[in-house]
Amino acid sequence: MCVSKTFLGRAGALGAAFLFALPAAATAQDSSSPRDQLALWAGHWKIRIETKETQFGHAGTQDYDAKCSFLPHGAFMACEYLSLQPDPDTGHIINDVALVYYSDADKTFKYTNLAPEGGPREDVFHVDGNVWTRQFEIPRRSGGVADARDIYTFVPPDKHLARLEISIDKGAHWTLVNEAVGTKER
Repeated sequence: MCVSKTFLGRAGALGAAFLFALPAAATAQDSSSPRDQLALWAGHWKIRIETKETQFGHAGTQDYDAKCSFLPHGAFMACEYLSLQPDPDTGHIINDVALVYYSDADKTFKYTNLAPEGGPREDVFHVDGNVWTRQFEIPRRSGGVADARDIYTFVPPDKHLARLEISIDKGAHWTLVNEAVGTKER
């Protein structure tokens, strides 16, 4: 099984980097509106991603600086992610943007990522208590796709824990690819 290393690295890194925003969303049940839930995401976050040695890539650590704030009319939270060291596969600093918003039509929170190398990519979050899951597909170099999921588990409002898992057998077995911890700067 071969997954594009650049895509996998970016998907995992950005998926994990996005986790910084979700501790606020974990309190969604206590908030009065989707905008209130989004407002909790605003801030400056430091994210550390620990990638495991797997068939999908090599072990390593990546650090990100992330900043989120509402766009002027308040419907979208804009988040910019900056890697603090070059990506090991491309040798470049990653600097991407994501929009986080609530869709009244679907009654879901959505995440749309834009990167200089391509995009947009839109995914939906499925929420079960303090666990948020974003499922998506990753193109395989050998053709077809692998299933992937980011699972976010929330702890105090200034911290989150996350993991990226990949399955090549339609979800029968999952391989842990990376884990992340995000801490909100005060």
